[in-house]
Formats: sequence, structure tokens, C-alpha cells
Amino acid sequence: MNSGARGRAAITGLLAVAIALTWQFLVVHYAFAGNWTSWFCTGGLLAQPEQLASEHLYRFPQSGGYDGQFYHYIAHDPLFQRGLDRYIDAPRLRYRRILVPGLAFLAAVGLDRWIDGALVAVNLLFIFIGAYWLARYATHYAQQPAWGVLFLLAPAVLVALDRLTVDLALTAFCIGLAVYVTEQRPGAIYAVLLLAPLARETGLLLTAAYCLVLVAQKCLLRAILFGTSALPAFAWFAFVATRTVPYDSTGWVTPVPLAGAIYRMLHPVTYPFLPMVKWSALLLDECSVAGLVLAFALSLRWPAQFPKPLALAATLITLSGITLGKPFWGDAFAFGRVFSPLVALVALEVFSTRSKWVVAPIALIDLRICLQLAYNLFLAARTMFS
Repeated sequence: MNSGARGRAAITGLLAVAIALTWQFLVVHYAFAGNWTSWFCTGGLLAQPEQLASEHLYRFPQSGGYDGQFYHYIAHDPLFQRGLDRYIDAPRLRYRRILVPGLAFLAAVGLDRWIDGALVAVNLLFIFIGAYWLARYATHYAQQPAWGVLFLLAPAVLVALDRLTVDLALTAFCIGLAVYVTEQRPGAIYAVLLLAPLARETGLLLTAAYCLVLVAQKCLLRAILFGTSALPAFAWFAFVATRTVPYDSTGWVTPVPLAGAIYRMLHPVTYPFLPMVKWSALLLDECSVAGLVLAFALSLRWPAQFPKPLALAATLITLSGITLGKPFWGDAFAFGRVFSPLVALVALEVFSTRSKWVVAPIALIDLRICLQLAYNLFLAARTMFS
């Protein structure tokens, strides 16, 4: 790819960041009185670290908060030096996903007063990277690089814009893997496989897929070489295991395929909303589950022109996903961000085949997430025009 194409892709990435930052600024300024710590979604029902009292964290009353609050604590204490792991629901699970909070700690040179801003900046960095890579992938198939802005529609990105979770990094790495596989750049592929499991442990499925394809091609030495990309992640997981206790994973796995999804569709959530909002939420809940099941189905059939490592990665994610139990199917914010790598990989097929079906899973999941985001927009608009 020439420098001009890379420049246009970079402009696309900057545009995506500008859109995301504008959204965050408007919501923070008008809905949360300018307190940027509202993005961590810290629950008022949970104990707060005394070490962070000076931050005046925005706390959501009568709430247990959301995952972003725990990664915020990790960013302040990535090496278990300050005891903040006591305030995290599942330290062994959360600390494995060190990449985003760890980068925030490094960017802030370990200073508490800079870490919150650095955490926001790192998330925006991965939005830039994801949009940049998607623009490059579109260009490879003779499409306009402006398509890269659609990275903002990945469910994990939308959730991160609302609650500063870390899942968007792995989604970006999936796009990056697609780019470098199509461009046949082994060094860049190795770097992506090295970092992806540190963003979220399911990134190991990318490594497994790539190495299995090499084994199928009888490139055993290359498979072993690329397999070493997982060693830093395993070393970090081992370090975390020595400093944490096991977490309760009861109900996470079911022997019946799709039992979690079926249970979720048959047992809708009871919402305390006005009737129209309530029924809209219930309908979109069903659509979001159906969207993910459609992604599972689409991942099990691939056209010959789709890169084999990407197809196998999506299939492996599906095989792991159909066995997940009820805890993962609570709402579109939960399974939408967890399976963003899958729906993103499925959607990439649109560039090579022009099939519109492959973008349906993202659309169905996004509709429910956007309904939730509309509440913050309502709060901001009410303050803006009052």
C-alpha cells in the first residue's frame, strides 16, 4: 500500500476519533456536569478505594456500576502494589486484560492525576487504529477508505464510548489481522497476535486459528514460530495467578449448544420503563440475540476468497460462544462487546463478496445498544436546551 493510501486511512482514523470525542464531550458536559470519570461507570453501591478519594469519582447511585470501573482501578495499580485489586469483582479475570489499563499507566508515567485522562486517550487510540485498519482493508478491495469510520459501529466500540470497557482493542486487532493477512506481512501479523491476548484472553483464538492454518499448509516451523507470540500472554496470566484467587465461573458453560441464547429469548428482562420504551427494549433485545445467532450461522460458511485464518478465527469464536451459559447473555451490552470480534470478522466479508447479510448481525445488535445510548443523549439534550 502506498503512502497516499495510508494517509487517507489515517485521516479516516482521525475522523472516527473526532466523532467519538465529540460524542463523549457532549454527554459528559451536559449529562454529567463535566465529570469525565462518569465514563468509568463506578457503582455507588460498591466500596471505593481510599487511595482514589481525591479523584472525586462520579458514582451512579443505587448501582453496582459496570466493568469499566475495574479496569480504571487496574490502570492505577497494574502490578498489585497498592491493593486496589481488593475492590475488583474478579481480579484474576480482570487483570488478565492488562493491555488497555497497562498502556494508560505507561502513558501517565504512573501518576494518578494523569491516569484517568490517559485511559480515555488509550481507548480513543484504539478507535483510531481500528478505523485506520478498516480503511486499509476497504482500500485493498478497491473501496473508499471512508468506510473505516464504520468501525465506530462495532458493538464493543459503542459500549466503550458509553462505559469505557476494554473490548474494543481486541476488535481492532481482528481488523488488523485481516489487513496484514491480505497484505502478507508476517512481522505485523506476529505483533497483532502478540498483543491481542493481552487485550482479552479470547485473543488467543486468533493465534490458534493462524497457527492451525499454517499446520494445514504443512508449514510446521512457521506455526511454532507464530505460536511463540502467545508466550507473553501466558507469562502475564501466570503472574496474575500468583497474586489472585480463582473466581466463580458457575453457569458460564453449558453442555447444550445455544442454551444460554434460548433461555435469554424465552425469559425477557422486566424493564421499569414507560410502555413504549419497554416494548421497544424487549423487541430489540430479541433482535440482538437473533443477530448474534445469525453471526454464529454465518461464521460456519465462508466463500473461497475469504482469508482462511480469518474464517477459522470466526469459527473458533463461534464454537466457544455457543457453549456459553446464561451470565453472558444478560443484555446486548454484554454479549455484544464480547462477540464484537466475531461480528466484525463476519462483516468484513462484505468487501470481498458484497453480501449484505453479513452486516445484519452488527445492525441487529447495535439497535439495542443505541436505544440505551439514547438515554444519555436525552439527558444531555434536556440540560442543553433547558
